[in-house]
Amino acid sequence: MRLHHLQVQALQAFATTAEVDFDALSEAGLFLFHGETGAGKTTLLDAVVLALFGKLPGARGTDARERADLAAVDLPTRVVLELTLRGERLRITRTPRQERRKQRGEGTTTVPPTVLLEAIAADGTATAVATRVEEVQHEIDRLLGMSREQFCQVVLLPQGQFATFLHAASDAREELLARLFGTERFEHAERWLTERRKKVEEELRGTRETLRDSASRLAQVLATEAPEGWEDDPGLLTAWADEAQVLADADRATAEGVCGDAATARAAADAARGEVQELVARRARHARAVAELAAFEAGTPARDAEATRLERARAAAPVAPLIAQAGAAADEARAATGAATAACAAAGGAEPVPAALRAAAGAARTSAGEVAALAPVEARVGEREEALRQATVEAAAHAAELAEADEWLERAAGRLTELEAAVATSRLALAQRDDHARAARAALTRQEAAEARDRAQARRAVEREQALGAKSDELEVTEQWLGLREARLEGMAAELADTLEADCPCPVCGAVEHPEPAAHRLLGRVTAEAEDAAKRQVDEARAALAAAEAKLAATDREIAAAAAVAGEEPVHALVALAAAAAAQARDTEQAALAAPGAEAALGAFAAERVAHEASRGTAGEARAAALARAEELTAALAEEQAQLAAARAGAPTIAARVAVLEERASALDAAAAAVEQAEAATRAAGAAADRAGTAAVQAGFTGVSDAAAAVLGAAEVATTEARIRAHDEGLAERRVLVADPELVAAAAAPEPDEAAAMARSREATAAVAEAERALERVRGRGEQLTSLRRELERRVAAYGPAAAEAATVRGLATLVDGTSAQNRKRMRLRAYVLAARLEEIAAAASERLGRMSDGRYALALDDDRASRGRRSGLGLRVVDGWTGQDRHPASLSGGETFMASLALALGLADVVAAESGGARLDTLFVDEGFGSLDERALDKALEVLDRLRDGGRAVGVVSHVAELRQRIGAQLHVVKDREGSRVVQTV
Repeated sequence: MRLHHLQVQALQAFATTAEVDFDALSEAGLFLFHGETGAGKTTLLDAVVLALFGKLPGARGTDARERADLAAVDLPTRVVLELTLRGERLRITRTPRQERRKQRGEGTTTVPPTVLLEAIAADGTATAVATRVEEVQHEIDRLLGMSREQFCQVVLLPQGQFATFLHAASDAREELLARLFGTERFEHAERWLTERRKKVEEELRGTRETLRDSASRLAQVLATEAPEGWEDDPGLLTAWADEAQVLADADRATAEGVCGDAATARAAADAARGEVQELVARRARHARAVAELAAFEAGTPARDAEATRLERARAAAPVAPLIAQAGAAADEARAATGAATAACAAAGGAEPVPAALRAAAGAARTSAGEVAALAPVEARVGEREEALRQATVEAAAHAAELAEADEWLERAAGRLTELEAAVATSRLALAQRDDHARAARAALTRQEAAEARDRAQARRAVEREQALGAKSDELEVTEQWLGLREARLEGMAAELADTLEADCPCPVCGAVEHPEPAAHRLLGRVTAEAEDAAKRQVDEARAALAAAEAKLAATDREIAAAAAVAGEEPVHALVALAAAAAAQARDTEQAALAAPGAEAALGAFAAERVAHEASRGTAGEARAAALARAEELTAALAEEQAQLAAARAGAPTIAARVAVLEERASALDAAAAAVEQAEAATRAAGAAADRAGTAAVQAGFTGVSDAAAAVLGAAEVATTEARIRAHDEGLAERRVLVADPELVAAAAAPEPDEAAAMARSREATAAVAEAERALERVRGRGEQLTSLRRELERRVAAYGPAAAEAATVRGLATLVDGTSAQNRKRMRLRAYVLAARLEEIAAAASERLGRMSDGRYALALDDDRASRGRRSGLGLRVVDGWTGQDRHPASLSGGETFMASLALALGLADVVAAESGGARLDTLFVDEGFGSLDERALDKALEVLDRLRDGGRAVGVVSHVAELRQRIGAQLHVVKDREGSRVVQTV
C-alpha cells in the first residue's frame, strides 16, 4: 500500500480544504509531521482511516462529530484519498453522515454517508468501480487484507499504546493480540467446549432427574412408595411396574361390564322421554294454529280495502296513456317556444313575425350579390401585391450579394497574410522533421522500459508475498517440529518405560525394580518417525524459502536494469511524454507534407479575389432595377385597395363579407321556421289535453287529476295482488290445522309430565357418563403405567453413556480453558496460539532493538506460569546482552522503553502484515515518543526508521521534537489558527 494524495474538507480541525502530496513527501523516504498541540496532525492520519474504512480509528470512531465546527454551512465534509493497493491505483471519495441546509424552507436535514471508489488508469482517466458503502468496503478489505484495528496498529504505529503493551499483564496483552491476529476460530473452539461441557453435564443431571421423576410419577400413579434400593438397582422399578400392570388389566375388565349395563338403562329412558315430547309438541301446534287463525280473521278488513284500491287502478289503466300524451305535448310546446325565442335572438333580435323575418332574409342575400361582384378586383390586387413582394425580395437578395462581396474583399487582406505564414511554416517543418522523429523514438523506448519496470515491480510484490508465505510456512513447520521434539523429550521417560521388563535392570538407573514407570500423556506419544517426518518438512520449507528469495532477487535485478533506462518517473508521465513527442513528430510531418498545397493555395487566392470584384458590380445593377419596379406597383395598388376596403365593411376579404351576409340571411330564415313550429306545437298540446279529460270522465273519474291519482305501477299492482293472495291462502291453511284430528285429540288428552321423563333420562345418562369415566380412568392408569415403564427402561439405558461422555468433555474443556491440573501453565487455547505469534513479534522486534541499543537488548517470550493462579503464557522479558541476565520491561529507562516500544511496534507491523496476507505496506507512520531519547539514541532510532525505506518504503514521523525538524528535510507543518488549521508542505 502506497499513499499518493490526500484531500480533507471541513473535517475536525480543518474548516476549509487541506491537501497532502504524499508522493512528494515519499521521495525523501523519511518525512515529518509537526505542529502545535491540537493543530490537527493526527486528524490527517484519521482522515486516511476514514477514507479506507468509513470510521475514525479507536475511541474516536464512536464520536459522530467528524465535521469541523468552523466550516461554512454549505461546505460539505469530505475526504479524498488516492493510493495504490496491490498494483492498482485507486481514488476513494467519502462523505460521512452530516447535516446540511434544506433546499426548501428553513432548518437542516441529515445527509446519509456516501462513497465513490474509482480506478485510475495510467493516462489519468478515472473509472467508477463501486458506489455502495458495502461494495466499496468489500473491495478495500479484499485489496488491503486488514481490518481497521490491524491497519491502525500496523500503519499508524501509536507509540504510547506500545509502551502500555510492553508493560501489560498477560490478560491485557492477549486482548490486543487477539484483535490483531483474528483468533476467532480458537475462541470458538473454547466456547464450543465450554458450552458442550455445560450441555453434557446438564444432560447428565437431566437424565438423573428424569429417572428419579419417572420413579416418583409411577409411585404417584400406583398410590404407593417405590421399592427400596431402586436407585442402586433400577431393575426393581421394572418388576414393580409389571406387577401393577396385571392389577390394572383386571380393573379395566370390571369397569367395561358396568359401562354396558348403564348404556341399556339409558336407551329405555330415552324412548319414554321421546313419546312424552311428541305429545307436548302436538298440543303446542294446535294452540299455535288457533291463535294464528284469529290473527288472520282480524286482518280481513285491511285485505278488502286493498282489493278496492286495486279495482280503481284497473279502471284508470286505459286513461293513463292519454294523460301521458297530454303531458308530452305540453312539454314539446314549451320547448318549441323556447327554440323560437333563441332563433330570433340569434338573428339579431328580430320580431317573432314569420313574414317580416323572411323579407329581411331576402334583402341580406341581395347585398351579398352586390359585394361578390368585386371579387375579380380583389384577385387582381393580390397579384399586384405578390409582384411587389417579389421585387422587394429581389432587391434585398441583391443587396445581400453586394454586402457579401464587400465582406469577402475586406477579409482578403488578412487571408493573404495567413497563406504566406502557412507557406513559411511548412518550409520550417521540412527542416525539423528528422529531429522530432528521433526524439519520439527515444521517448517510446523510455516508456517501454518503464512499463517493463512496473510489470517487474508488480511481479515482485507477488513474489515477495510468496517469499513471506514461504517464510511463514517455514516458521510454522519449524515450530511444529520443535513442538514435536519437545513433546518427545518430555515423553522420553515413558518411551524408555515401554522397554522395561520385570527383574531386568533399567538402562538409566540400573535398578531392577520399577515401582512407578512413566506413562504417556493422554494425547498420545510422539515417535522418532513422526519427529523425522516433521524435520523433513522443515528442510523442504527452507528449500522453498530459498527458491522464493532467489526468484525475488532476480526480479530486483530486472527492475534495476529497466530503471536504468526509464529512471524513476512513473509510467503515466513517460506515456504522456512519449505521446507528446509522437504528436509533435506527426504534426511536423504533416506540416512538411502540406508545403506544396500551401503554395498552390496562395496562387489560387488572387484569381478568387478578381471573381468577387466582378460579382459586386453585377449585384449593384440588379438591385437598382428591382427597386424601380417596386415603386411603380405601389402607386397602382393604392386606388383599388380603397374601393375594396369600403365593400368589405371591416371583413378581411370580399368572400368573408359575402359569407357574413349569407349567414344573416340563413339565421333569419331559421327564426321564421322556428316561430311557425312553436305556434303549431301550442295548438297540438291543447287538443291532447281535451282528449285526456274526456276519457277520464267516461271511466268514472271526476277529472284528469282524479284518474292520475288512481293509477298504480305494474310492480305495485303485483305486490298488492300477492298480499291479498297470501292472506287468503294463510286463512285457509290455519282452518285446516285447527280441524286436524290428531292435533284435536292431543289437545283433548291430559297434560303429560315432561319434567319427570326428562329427569329419568338425565339420571340414566349420568350413570352412563360415570361408568365411562370410571372405565377411562382405569384405561388411562394402565396406559400411563405402560408409558412410565418404557420410559424407565429407556432412561436407565441412556444414563451410563451420558456419564461417560460428560467425563470426557469435562476433561477437554478444562484443559483448553487452562483450569485443568494437566495444564501446568494455565494457558488457554487462544493464549497458546497467540504465544507463538508473540514469539515471532519478539524475534522481529529484537532485530531492530539490537541495532538501536548497540546489541545490548533483545525481547523474548516469557511463558512461565504466573503466581497466585493468574493466567500466563504471554509475558515479555528483556534480555540484557551485557549482563547476561533477563530483565522485566519495567526496569528500562524512559528512552530505552521508547526504543523497545518502537521495535515492538515495527515487529508487530511485520508479523501482522505477513499473517494477514495483505498488501505490501509502502507507507508507515510513527506517532510521537521521540522526546525521551538522548542524541545518540535518537540517531539509532532514526537509523532504524531509515532502513525501513529499503524497497521504496516511506516512513512518516509525527512528533513535537524540535531537533527532528533539523534532521528530517521533508516536512508537513500543520498550522493552527482561529479560522481552522491549514497545512504547509516542505520537500
